[in-house]
Amino acid sequence: MLPLLLAFAAHLSAQSPTESTHRRGPYGLEGWTLSSSLQGRSMAEVYPYALIIARDGKIIRRIEGGPFLWKWQFWAGGKQIAYETGPLHFGLLCNLADLATGKEGASVDCYHALPDHAAAWAAALQAQP
Repeated sequence: MLPLLLAFAAHLSAQSPTESTHRRGPYGLEGWTLSSSLQGRSMAEVYPYALIIARDGKIIRRIEGGPFLWKWQFWAGGKQIAYETGPLHFGLLCNLADLATGKEGASVDCYHALPDHAAAWAAALQAQP
């Protein structure tokens, strides 16, 4: 995983990352993504590569995309984070991580249509615009 992240980091531009709008969650939580343009692409095109979660203004978790982090949401009353990660084309993975530990609890291929019996968190994540 480290070689992939290092290769991805080499393609980020030297420009400072931009923060998305902060999204409020339960119990003083808020989250936002960090985005940057890629070398060789327009500086106007920015791509989200990390999710930052804070509680009462203090950062408590940073989740890196693989290489990008496209969608995310608080889940289970803010105890978990559901997020969609993947490259620019041809592959997406939906993950569910524990907020306290940062460990992934579940992963689902969400590039293809989710099966009818997909977990509620994955279906809710895919329902986001």
